[in-house]
Amino acid sequence: MRNHELMLSLLEEMSKDDLGRLTVRIKYGMDKQQKQRRHHVELLIDAGHAEWTDSKLDPLEIVRITNAGYEFLNAANNPRNGEKAMAKFVKLLDSGVPYARAAQTVVEWVAKAMGA
Repeated sequence: MRNHELMLSLLEEMSKDDLGRLTVRIKYGMDKQQKQRRHHVELLIDAGHAEWTDSKLDPLEIVRITNAGYEFLNAANNPRNGEKAMAKFVKLLDSGVPYARAAQTVVEWVAKAMGA
């Protein structure tokens, strides 16, 4: 099941790294939390908010936040509208709007509210 809070947390974790990256381990016997983390990284990639790097470190894979990921994170954490933006995002998800479209709608809504 998709967990938007985990996805936001992963974006925040990437944004705090100097290179905007996160290491995702792949190994046999991963526990439930590791599997969920990996799955949600893949969902962020599907949405265009993250992408795999070309790292050849085995068994590590490195993912980085994209510009679209930063835009969504900035909208979600906006001091003026962030709380409303996240409520709008969750409402859109709950109504069946795909993650990427809901995120883009929120980014555009916050930009409009800020007069951009």
